Amino acid sequence: MRTVEVSAPATIANLGPGYDLMGMALDNPKDFLRASLIKSGKDEIGVEGIGGDTISTDPDKNASFVAARAVLRRAGVTGYGLKMQLKKGVPPRMGMGSSGASSAAGAFAANVLLDSPLKEIEVLECAMEGERAACGSAHADNVAPSLLGGITVILRYDPLKVMKLRPLARVEVVEVTPELELAQEKTRLAREVLPNSVMLGTVVSQMSAFALLLMGIMEGDPRMAGEGISGDRIVEPARAKLIPGFSEVKEGALKEGAYGCSISGAGPSVFALVPQGRGMQVGERMVDRFTAASVRSKFSVHRISEEGAKVV
Repeated sequence: MRTVEVSAPATIANLGPGYDLMGMALDNPKDFLRASLIKSGKDEIGVEGIGGDTISTDPDKNASFVAARAVLRRAGVTGYGLKMQLKKGVPPRMGMGSSGASSAAGAFAANVLLDSPLKEIEVLECAMEGERAACGSAHADNVAPSLLGGITVILRYDPLKVMKLRPLARVEVVEVTPELELAQEKTRLAREVLPNSVMLGTVVSQMSAFALLLMGIMEGDPRMAGEGISGDRIVEPARAKLIPGFSEVKEGALKEGAYGCSISGAGPSVFALVPQGRGMQVGERMVDRFTAASVRSKFSVHRISEEGAKVV
């Protein structure tokens, strides 16, 4: 029996206008996964930690297990069972890439157990199968940064091509989590509210915001990147209706000096990119704005992590 323990970090996807294309890894929290490869053994997974009681332990439905099994299939390995114990540190259904972290951990652990026969891009494709099991769509905006670290951009999906960008320096990321009653299939709902078509002028504005976001990151200019983050004209307006007080919270963050603010992944958390040392002040202002909307919330301050999934 071979055993490995790995971790994979929380992420923020989309970053405003980068829907399904961009994401960044956070320094914390993380999922931890202990995985064993057993000759002719029985498949088994246990889940503990934050929200662990809401996550399936059915190997055919658990994101970590589905991703790990995809690695074994891709590597042509048969006749082995997997025993896994997942400790959730990334809270489910909060917009911090919970299923992405679990999927990245599962695929990464399985590849390590096999002495890493798959290339990085192949491991990512297997991790995407975990996302498909968790939320019905094999998107890579969360699993890519959770697996690779840093800020990632999906250049295309078929065939998959991903670029890792250097994290912005001298910035903090504020994550504000409102206490809202969420549907079990929160990500599916957040995708269903998106418009089927948009006006050409809106598309042009969205492309402009995405260009600002991408060039700001590549040039190391947080003000430019923040302007892009705040410029989403398609996804954010649709999903904002699911988050009471969102507009006021965003306004408060920007007035307090944030470079940019938008919905974290599929929500309901809201994130802000802020100058280093301003995270506490911006977080407090955002919580105050949620309170004014009769929504309790809490905030945390993070750094963008260069590090993705790793052996613990």
